[in-house]
Amino acid sequence: MEKAAYLEMYREYAKGNYLIMTSNSFIDVRIPWEPEKALGFAYNRAMKTVEDWVLFIDHDVLLDLHGDWYARCQRAIKQVGDKAGIISCMTNAIGCPIQRATMDKTMDLAFHIQKAKELADHYGDEIFDVTDAQWKLSGFFMLTRKSVWEKTGPFPDNKFIGADNWYHDRVKENGYRIYIIPGLYVYHGYCRFWKG
Repeated sequence: MEKAAYLEMYREYAKGNYLIMTSNSFIDVRIPWEPEKALGFAYNRAMKTVEDWVLFIDHDVLLDLHGDWYARCQRAIKQVGDKAGIISCMTNAIGCPIQRATMDKTMDLAFHIQKAKELADHYGDEIFDVTDAQWKLSGFFMLTRKSVWEKTGPFPDNKFIGADNWYHDRVKENGYRIYIIPGLYVYHGYCRFWKG
């Protein structure tokens, strides 16, 4: 199927499923990974293949707790547009306190589904500008744009720990804003298997 026909089919689907097309493109979803902890290389490799927006998630993230994560991302993009350098969300286990919705480390999926519902109901489609917060966002869920990456320059290929912080800094230096969708909650296993 040609791209134009596929986009039209998708638009028809989106009308009934409250999705919003952004810049005539989709959100690519990628789980960056390379052996030998070459996370920067994995981000760069992925960025070369995406059309516009991309969502990077860690391998231990469970997205679909509330059923509308993609639509929420689309609506956030529509709200902030070209100002956005990074858009993230809330989770259960992460070092960055402005992304942490709960300190509960339970693996009980029912708990996390309920937390996702509570946050979605409470915040709706709000989006918080956290550009000037004292913390750098963690990269477990990093929605960004190819044009932002092109302006900031590629990730250092050998960067593993701190690749997300490195990108956060470049995004700010280049005048983009950083946002959190407080009504979008994902489960993060926070598996740090590489620590041994």
